[in-house]
Amino acid sequence: MAAGGGADTQYVNAKTSVWWDIENCAVPSNCDPHAIAQNISSALARMNYCGPVSISAYGDIHGINSAAQQALSSTGVSLNHVPAGCSGL
Repeated sequence: MAAGGGADTQYVNAKTSVWWDIENCAVPSNCDPHAIAQNISSALARMNYCGPVSISAYGDIHGINSAAQQALSSTGVSLNHVPAGCSGL
């Protein structure tokens, strides 16, 4: 990591993959799901990670209301269903 908490020069334009455990770190009830992908990308950009970002959410998707699922999908978050009780995470 570079001084000041930003990206090392070699990583500035690298692709960043975010793996989100959506079951244990759910969408907050007071949060607009449409804003999540942008908030993640903005936080990475503030740390000088400016390359492409992919966000994949893993967990029991059945526990997420359909409006939140649609909002996340529409912003490019990939939803990956892992059935409840599966120890694959």
